[in-house]
Amino acid sequence: MKEIVVITREELEEIIDNCFARYLPKLIEPTIQHEQKLLYSIRELSDFLGCSVVTAHHLKKSGRIRYRQYGRKCIFNTSEIMEDLEMKSKIRLRKYPS
Repeated sequence: MKEIVVITREELEEIIDNCFARYLPKLIEPTIQHEQKLLYSIRELSDFLGCSVVTAHHLKKSGRIRYRQYGRKCIFNTSEIMEDLEMKSKIRLRKYPS
């Protein structure tokens, strides 16, 4: 038989605060790592996203991610990529093991 536990509102708030204090930094950390890093090729973009080179090329060509082009060289800003992928349709990218 399952046991029922009764706690006060203050105890519940303390439990929730402890959970946020423990797990929130882990959720925020990955986004901080990607700020203002530049990628200089489709290959670097595909490694960053964890997808194939072809998928990265399709994302670039379809306009789903922003980039700057100087001659034949494309430069991608990782913070812009993360914004673009969050704002536009949620793209499911297959993660390859590193």
